[in-house]
Amino acid sequence: MATLNKDNRPFVGITAVIAGLFVFSLQDVIIKLFSAEYSILQIVIVRSVIALGLIGVIVAIRLGRSGFRVYQPFKILLKGVLGFLSYLAYYLSLASLPLIDAVTITFTAPILVVVFSSILVGERVGLRRWLATLVGFVGVLIAVGFEGRLANIAIAFAFLAALTYALNSVMARYISSRDNPWTVTFYFTVAHSAGGLITYLIVLLTASGLVSTHPSMAFLFRAWTQPETTDLVIMCSLGVIATIGFFCLNKAYLSARAAIVAPFEYSYIVWAALFGYLIWGEAPTALTLLGLSILIGSNLFALRTEVKDAGSTT
Repeated sequence: MATLNKDNRPFVGITAVIAGLFVFSLQDVIIKLFSAEYSILQIVIVRSVIALGLIGVIVAIRLGRSGFRVYQPFKILLKGVLGFLSYLAYYLSLASLPLIDAVTITFTAPILVVVFSSILVGERVGLRRWLATLVGFVGVLIAVGFEGRLANIAIAFAFLAALTYALNSVMARYISSRDNPWTVTFYFTVAHSAGGLITYLIVLLTASGLVSTHPSMAFLFRAWTQPETTDLVIMCSLGVIATIGFFCLNKAYLSARAAIVAPFEYSYIVWAALFGYLIWGEAPTALTLLGLSILIGSNLFALRTEVKDAGSTT
C-alpha cells in the first residue's frame, strides 16, 4: 500500500515545479533549434546517455547499491517505453509547430488520464469530470484551428505525445511505493537510451537515406552528422538539463501535496509562449489564447473535482 508524503512545504514545492519546467522549456528551445540540422535520434541518445550517468551517480550516492533494485521491473520498463514514445513524438512536433501550439496540445494529457482511468482502470468518473474533459477537447480544437491543420502530421505527433504521456501517468499508479522515485527515473532514462538506439537501428535498416521535405519527418530520418564543438557541448548539456529538471519535479511533489503543485505545471505554457515569441517571433493568436484558456480552466476544474472527491472518501 502506498504511503502518503507528510512533508508539506507549499512554497518549496511551487518554486521547484516552476524551476523544473523552466529548465525543461530550455531543453525544448535547444531541440527546436537543432531540429533543422541534426537527427532527433542523435540528440535523444546523447541526452539520455549523459542523463543516465548523472542520475546513476545520484542514485549510488543517495541510495547505494539497493537504489538500483526494482520490485516491478516489467511495469517500470513499460512506463519507460511509454515515456520514450511520448518525448520522441513531442520533439518531432517541435520541428514543425510553434512552441505554444505543441505545448497546448500535449496539455490534453491530464484530460486523457481521466478517459484512460475510466476505460483501463475502471475508476469511477463523475459527470462533472466528463464534462470538463469534453470542454477541454473543444478548447484544444479551438487553439489548434479548424483550417486543415488537424491533417498536419506534426499535430498528430503532438497528440500522440499527449496520449502516450497520459498512458504513462496511468501506469505510474501501478508502480509500488517501494520503488524510489530516483530509481524509477534511472530506469526511465535507461529506456530512453535503449529506445533511441533501437529506433535508430530500425530507421537505419528500413529508411536509410530517406529524404523528406516535412520538417518533422526530416528530423526523424536525417542521417547522423558530426556536430561542431559548440553544438556537441550544448547537446551534452541536454543531459544535465534533464537531470536538473527531474530533480526539481521530484523535489516539488515530495515537498507539497499534488493538489497544490499540479496547477503550477501550467507555468510551462508561459515559458513556451515567452521563448517562442522572443526567439521565433511566434505570437499566440486570439484563437490559441481562447482555446488555451478553455483547456486550462477545464483541467483545473477536473483537478478541483478530483481533490474534493478524494477528500470525501477519507
